[in-house]
Amino acid sequence: MDAVGLLTVWLLVSIAAVPAAAQTGPAQKKAPVKRSFVERGFVTLNGAAQAAASDLTDRLLFEANAETGSIEARYPGRTGLLIEAAAGMRVRGRAGVALAVSRSTTSGRASVMAHIPHPFFDDRHRRVDGEASGISRIETAVHLQLYYDLRPRGPWRVRAFAGPTYFDVEQEVVTAVQADETFPFDTATFGNATTGRATGSGIGFNAGADMSRMLTRRVGAGVMIRYARGSVDLNAPGARHVSTDGGGLQAGAGVRLLF
Repeated sequence: MDAVGLLTVWLLVSIAAVPAAAQTGPAQKKAPVKRSFVERGFVTLNGAAQAAASDLTDRLLFEANAETGSIEARYPGRTGLLIEAAAGMRVRGRAGVALAVSRSTTSGRASVMAHIPHPFFDDRHRRVDGEASGISRIETAVHLQLYYDLRPRGPWRVRAFAGPTYFDVEQEVVTAVQADETFPFDTATFGNATTGRATGSGIGFNAGADMSRMLTRRVGAGVMIRYARGSVDLNAPGARHVSTDGGGLQAGAGVRLLF
């Protein structure tokens, strides 16, 4: 066989050996499949404001100079600062259950009007008017929420929610008034007011929405708006009961964490 024949045979053998080498060579590793992040739940931290609740008016009776006097105190509703933490988890599709705990505080003054019996004459009550300062109110609320996540729009998330709310309220209330008076005691002026703490709890409801923009897959920032309302019966000093409303319109912003 001449040189041309030998070269042809060598080429054919080399070509045939290439597929075999490819088949018997070491197996190539497949690139790992990157799994997408699935949102199962959330945690939120908010700083907010709670709109002024309705005014609270309290009236109490007392005995003085063998007669019955009265005190009426009016506590204006005030906008308070509120902090909140919440967590939730989906239970079916985009629907889930969440629990939020909020705490709001206010402080201010109460207007006081008292009718004080005369020490010498019957039915000659003297009226005094004044203000009680340092009137504080602390309101803690636990919101149980059923929520629904709307379909994400890029980095945006929107959640609507509603459910029952448990309110726990501590309110400073006026318990007595000291008047300044001199002989012949036909008039009196307001001296100061004594206060005590009234506490109580009640059940109400809440409803609202939360909108957030994710900065990463798991971390974002958002805003919350919620309306909560409930009736609370306060146990005041002197075995008195004072009715008040808990909650109000709340709006705030904070951090959003997805998991």
